[in-house]
Amino acid sequence: MNMKKIYKYILLSILCCNFSCSDVLDTKPLDKYTGETIWSDFNMAEGYIFTLYSKVINNLYTTNVFNEECLTKNARNNKSNSNYVNEKTGLLTQYNDEGWGKWDVIRAINIAIENIENSTFNESQKSILLGECLFLRAATNFYLVKRFGGIQIIKSVLEPTDNLLIARSSLQDSYEYLLDDLKTASNLLPEINDRGRVTKGAAYALIMRVALQGGAYLNDNSYYQKVIQYGNSLFSLEKYSLDDYENLFNSYNSAINSTENILISERLELNNEVSNTPIRILTPGVSNTESMLNKMTIELFPLVQQMDGWCQYSPTQDLVDDYLVTDEDGKEKLWNETSLHEKGKNVYEKMYKNRDLRFYASVAYDSCKYYTNTIFTREYGNVSDESIGGGVRTAGLGKGTDTGYLFAKGVYQDKNLTDIYTSYCYSVLRLGEAYLNYAEASLLLGDEDTARKYITLTYQKHGGFNNSITSSGEELRQAYKRERNVELALEGDRYWSLLRWGMQKSGGLKPDYVSSAFSIPELNGEINGIMIDIEGENYSIVALKETNGLELSFSPRRYLFPIPYSDISANDALIQNSGWDN
Repeated sequence: MNMKKIYKYILLSILCCNFSCSDVLDTKPLDKYTGETIWSDFNMAEGYIFTLYSKVINNLYTTNVFNEECLTKNARNNKSNSNYVNEKTGLLTQYNDEGWGKWDVIRAINIAIENIENSTFNESQKSILLGECLFLRAATNFYLVKRFGGIQIIKSVLEPTDNLLIARSSLQDSYEYLLDDLKTASNLLPEINDRGRVTKGAAYALIMRVALQGGAYLNDNSYYQKVIQYGNSLFSLEKYSLDDYENLFNSYNSAINSTENILISERLELNNEVSNTPIRILTPGVSNTESMLNKMTIELFPLVQQMDGWCQYSPTQDLVDDYLVTDEDGKEKLWNETSLHEKGKNVYEKMYKNRDLRFYASVAYDSCKYYTNTIFTREYGNVSDESIGGGVRTAGLGKGTDTGYLFAKGVYQDKNLTDIYTSYCYSVLRLGEAYLNYAEASLLLGDEDTARKYITLTYQKHGGFNNSITSSGEELRQAYKRERNVELALEGDRYWSLLRWGMQKSGGLKPDYVSSAFSIPELNGEINGIMIDIEGENYSIVALKETNGLELSFSPRRYLFPIPYSDISANDALIQNSGWDN
């Protein structure tokens, strides 16, 4: 095996691992990377960059986005999972840490930038590595900016003798800084790179995502013009095209080869446990035993295949409501406004027939196939919790849905859940999102024709609908929001989109935003689930609270998360976000 192949093998191993963050500005774990050896050998320098991918993409842009769905009404936490419950029910305080402080990651990236610039690598090699570093630094800073607003801008390698009491820059300066990094990266990066490594297209796509969020918080249309500008650059590459929706999420082999993916994070079976993937997180844990299932359930709805998952959270009726139905007249409608709903003899015919194709790829529902089982979420159902009349024992070891639905998106149903290791592919940036970002910017700039065109692209290809989007005005904006929700469900987009739309209504992040900004209705109140009778003929929509017994509660101070009190106390230069002083 030659040296190049050895380093490729190291890359694959690294990308399958999770790296824990070191203490703030702790230089010891990085000292071994700063010697002459690594920066005089291009392959070793590449290996160092691969560790940065793991710190940034694997840690911030993959499994975390699944958890972020818990911040919204799209997902309800199940009994064993407390992710974001306090945040969504109004119990968040300044003593919580919502992801602040990535100094070790920024430091590691800055070390690479300084050493690459001073290396003897050829210009092509320098260009690729520098482009990757700038992209990863911007991605890290965007993770921080969208959570906290203005960040501490650190452009060089800090030493213990430097002044470490750094103030936060303004929100605009923070957005401009990370956009400058991405623009420079887009000029340095190649159009084609190894799978899982960033390209010119990835830089364009991330600029679109960043500029869309920045435009709302800064109330600045020039950012939406950047979305259009870099969207045109992305599309003109002609390297990406929309794929069948389920190919992106429900099969490893189709995901890694999808023409739609712009950037993926791939974890190989070599060192990736099933328990570290959404497969285990989303699948219920049930078997034909009375410790898990009610005796009547075993008799009426026995399982073919044992499922060994955790079912940490389940999709809600609120999410399901957004998937449209093609009615008998060929028009797309909300499910409860169709003739199918009026005439249907059972719940499937009333609710689940002729749905948006993304529904079937994303949600498992009563009487559908899930792995090799026919699952039932109804009364005494084999995957529904006793709390909604199901057969999964609350007091036992079983883990079932308490909303009446399971997530199918991100679950490889051809996988044997008794296996310890699996390969897995996360979509980090893809064309479907870029089209919708372009559509939203067009809407905000008053170009409804272009907005309709780009919404229709995902609506038809991924949704499977024959008609085009033809609405205008407020109806068009609502159609867009619905389309974005079903297109990007479980991809970590919903919460940040709701904040962005709230900022658009508020006119940006004003000094008095805590008392004056728009209060987002989709982040307040109860969550909805469904209860279906044992025959599967009738249903009722039921209001649910979160697992701590509270309703969702949003106040405008949550447009930005608090800076942790421990950091505020340690650094007099830091200013807390509004509304979090007590």
